[in-house]
Amino acid sequence: MKLFLSEDELFELSGYQSRQYQAKWLRENLWPFEIDKDGRPKVLRATVLARLGAEIQMDKRPKLRFL
Repeated sequence: MKLFLSEDELFELSGYQSRQYQAKWLRENLWPFEIDKDGRPKVLRATVLARLGAEIQMDKRPKLRFL
C-alpha cells in the first residue's frame, strides 16, 4: 500500500480532475494535504482511512509482555 493517494484516488475523493479544484476542495473540507513540486495535492492514505473510520495498525512490532 502506498503512502499517498494516487491521482485516481484523489479524483474519487474530491470529485475533481483539476489539481487546483482538488486543492480547493481539500481546503474547504478540512483535509490536511501538501502540494508537491509538480503542483499535485498529496494526501496521506492513513489520514483518509482514519477519517473514514478504518482501524489502522501502524505498529507491526511485537508487544513485550512482562511476567
